[in-house]
Amino acid sequence: MVPRARVRSVGTAFLRRRPLVVAPGMLITIGALLLSAAPAKQVLAVSIGMTAMLAFFAWESLRARRSTFDERYLARSLLITLCGIGVACFATGGVRSPLGPFLFAPTVVAFAAFGRARLFGAFVAMVAALAVLPAPFPPIARPYDLWIGVTAFVLAATLLRLGVAGLSDAYAAAANELDLAREAIVASAEARSRALESLGAKVAHEIKNPLASVRGLVELTAGEQEGRARTRLDVVLREVERIEGILRDYLSFSRPLADVRLARTDLRALCDALVATLDGRARRGSIALTVTGAGEAMADPARLSEALLNLVANALEATEPGGRVTIAVDGATIAIADTGRGIADLARVGTPGYTTKESGTGLGVALARGVIAQHGGALSFESGVGGTTARVKLP
Repeated sequence: MVPRARVRSVGTAFLRRRPLVVAPGMLITIGALLLSAAPAKQVLAVSIGMTAMLAFFAWESLRARRSTFDERYLARSLLITLCGIGVACFATGGVRSPLGPFLFAPTVVAFAAFGRARLFGAFVAMVAALAVLPAPFPPIARPYDLWIGVTAFVLAATLLRLGVAGLSDAYAAAANELDLAREAIVASAEARSRALESLGAKVAHEIKNPLASVRGLVELTAGEQEGRARTRLDVVLREVERIEGILRDYLSFSRPLADVRLARTDLRALCDALVATLDGRARRGSIALTVTGAGEAMADPARLSEALLNLVANALEATEPGGRVTIAVDGATIAIADTGRGIADLARVGTPGYTTKESGTGLGVALARGVIAQHGGALSFESGVGGTTARVKLP
């Protein structure tokens, strides 16, 4: 919507200029009636009515030069104008009056100003009354009715240009200001997001070094302890490892994704290397981890390996002991299937913060999706009672 201040400004300017547009039309109408030898009563009635209307417009114009009218007054003025034009039409032929086009000027300006059919009911009632009520005077003779009709069309169009075009410009200006404000908010939010990401990455990086020292001391001390003390230190060590994993995921996700360096990559060899890396974890969980198939693609081996590592690690964590995780390579497609419990809300997979693991962060899949997208590929998931399949399609 146009701000109210703009409606008031445009409406006041319209009322200020209106007498200059209407006055010539009134003079032409009265002159045409005189030349057409219309009844004296008709000429007198139209002259008095139009003079009163012009005086009202002139009074408004003088007020508009000193102050600004509000929306309520603008609506009331347009309604008075519509009624005055209706009376003039009634005195010059009723529904066939050549002044009929003037009825549209206040009605359409009201539509543009208030965004709804404020005068629509009054307009319909006015036209219906002109159609039903018998005209008190005979129709205006030719060609004088044509003169009045052409004048009415031209001046009505001029009034619409003053009112509607001004309001249209106000709408355009308001939309432009809204766009600028939206762009400023988005730019501010992006800058703040980048600043927070940078700060978070710096904090996470600074935590890594003392955490590594803590882990080393715990491992050293645990090797010298037995019984309950050793059990407690093992718990501490597992928690330290979990914190390190969270930091690793966060740093991988928060850092800007560097440009990938594409090269012809043997996907089977890449997946074999992943299995060798995660084989110990799979054995500890009594999970069968295997690779099948073969294929090649243009990829950045290091970045793609990082993404696949997250996906395979997730599959291992979702699989119960005795289950299996299979990495199937088929050309440029890699499918990682597990026999876990499945994912209930597939739509949220890959959203940072969403995870089905008690100690997860939800960043691993988001990182993998970003890396695969950089390669021009796509990551999709299929899940059911028998497990979940993460499918990586590379170009």
